[in-house]
Amino acid sequence: MSDADRTALLADFSATGRNHPYLAFTLNSLCNLDCVFCKPRCMPDYGHKDHPLSAGDYAAIAREAAAWKVAKAHCSGGEPTLRSDILEVIAALAAGLGTEASIGMTTHGNLRRGLTVDQMAGAGLTYVNVSLHSLDRSRSAKIMGGGDPDRARDTVNAALGLQLKVKINCVVQRSYLHDALQVANLAKDLPVAVRLIELQNIGPASAIFTEEYISETEVRPHLLQWLASAGEVSRTELGVRSPGNYLRPDGWVGSIGFISNSSCATCSDANRIKITPSGVARPCILHNRDIALKPHLAGGTLDEAFAHLFRAMLDRNGNPAWQGFHYVDYDLRWDRMERPHGAPVMLPVLSTGSCSRASSGETS
Repeated sequence: MSDADRTALLADFSATGRNHPYLAFTLNSLCNLDCVFCKPRCMPDYGHKDHPLSAGDYAAIAREAAAWKVAKAHCSGGEPTLRSDILEVIAALAAGLGTEASIGMTTHGNLRRGLTVDQMAGAGLTYVNVSLHSLDRSRSAKIMGGGDPDRARDTVNAALGLQLKVKINCVVQRSYLHDALQVANLAKDLPVAVRLIELQNIGPASAIFTEEYISETEVRPHLLQWLASAGEVSRTELGVRSPGNYLRPDGWVGSIGFISNSSCATCSDANRIKITPSGVARPCILHNRDIALKPHLAGGTLDEAFAHLFRAMLDRNGNPAWQGFHYVDYDLRWDRMERPHGAPVMLPVLSTGSCSRASSGETS
């Protein structure tokens, strides 16, 4: 693709007013914990069977993405820190996207022996999202199938000490609402954004959804004392693009955010290019515009692949479900879902709670 063609396509994308895309990598399928809404150990094909992308592959993808003005990469899993080459992957993404890029990761924070936040920051990590659903060890273990919330908090503190941006992800369940409120209270004294995330009726979470789902609308009254005098925190101040509505109670150092992908999610501002462990890029969950990147890596034609991805994100403006209410998350971790060819995937509608604001589809 010529520079002129790339410039023209970027201009077309910019004219839509959407946030510029970023890369959302699912690095692996493996996790040493077993959260009740994720349950990786119960999956029939647990343990990724295809050859995952290498650090060199990530470097090449990042270099091409930089030519398309992409300036952010987010890594998740599984548990991405279980990859033996995680430092090399972080360094590859940082080098490929350039010195001004944001390189982030979602982790449960119970880092394996020999791996430290300092090492990851040295490799180029600029922010971290730590999953923390209860501060009580026994209750946390019930939710997450193991692990230690104190170790996760150590990871948070280490990241803050290194001046990394930190968000804490807390999936709210009805039986553990008090635990979520205690997690949210961490933002009183720490410069973190605690994100209260609605349970989604997808994958293993479907088994507990009816009993455990609680909407943002139902949660907010429990935070009334905190939020009554709270001011809104801009995404710019948070340092990364983040969905939902972030509020800082009076006198607090950090903020509380709501990620309401069940009660009021839309894709009107979704801007993730999701890439599976084996290198399948998915620019939109509502259109089947998936593209395997490995042949383009081998053939030196990543520019063609990225042109396809940007056109796909433009094309989805015509999808009848765009700006509609639907599930905006999609399980990529095991590359196990067959995508029907030719027709858009129309996801089911969930009408629970109320939505008084627009919410973007990104969840990094």
